[in-house]
Amino acid sequence: MWRALVGGGPGGDRVRIDLLLHALCLFKTRSQASKACAEGRVWLNDQQARSSRTVSVGDRIRWRDSLGRMEEEVQILEIPTRQVSRAASRDMIRPIAKRTLDDPWVSE
Repeated sequence: MWRALVGGGPGGDRVRIDLLLHALCLFKTRSQASKACAEGRVWLNDQQARSSRTVSVGDRIRWRDSLGRMEEEVQILEIPTRQVSRAASRDMIRPIAKRTLDDPWVSE
């Protein structure tokens, strides 16, 4: 299934965003990554991303957790050609920001 979703040249220099988020251990499952895209919680280069958008090296991905409390942003340094371990995935991304968002339900 991975080969069918990797585009570009023989090295696989582009891949679907939902598959990449799961392969780099940023989401536990591909279904969770797809759901986050469908709910509008994932951005690729500051544009909301559907799960079918392709990602290249150098792109920036930003996402929010399901409760809207945390937001993280990373830059892609390398596209994996298969599922990788969490330790190996750290070398393929560069963290840019990790923010705690204000809770709209807390009164001041």
